[in-house]
Amino acid sequence: MKLDELVAMLSEVGFPGGPPEQTTFAEIEAFGHQMGRLVSQTLDQAITQQHAEHFEQRQACPTCAHVCDEEGQPHQLDLQTQDGEVSLNEPTYRCPTCKRAFFPSA
Repeated sequence: MKLDELVAMLSEVGFPGGPPEQTTFAEIEAFGHQMGRLVSQTLDQAITQQHAEHFEQRQACPTCAHVCDEEGQPHQLDLQTQDGEVSLNEPTYRCPTCKRAFFPSA
């Protein structure tokens, strides 16, 4: 199973060749929590970017329903999760009809 492979790789990072005899459970637990937060944050980042890709096509203006193209560079939004900060590059739109700016994922 892929999860078992990930666990083995992370274990080797924290305790190459296995934990030394004098390692306490508290140290093992702290390392587990640290790796869990890292995996969670990385997973949140990857899935958030995948989700944002749904909004990279033309979008209807929420005010007047005019179909708009993405405008310029994406807006970077930093999201604070339980396990750390995740950055989202959110596409920006400006409606030529009613002049409203909007972010479709909002």
